[in-house]
Amino acid sequence: MSSPTELRSRAAGLEQRVPPILAGPRTDDERMWLEKAAGLRAEADQIEARASRVAEK
Repeated sequence: MSSPTELRSRAAGLEQRVPPILAGPRTDDERMWLEKAAGLRAEADQIEARASRVAEK
């Protein structure tokens, strides 16, 4: 299992592959990379939320 920091780093790497929106319409690959990046960030948030709930107990 990856740490939240690793997941966010992977998400940033995917986002860096995508050119600015001013470069034109997104390709299917670019949309896929952004969706995967959003999923990785959501997973990192869930891991941190679980860890904080465990720490509170």
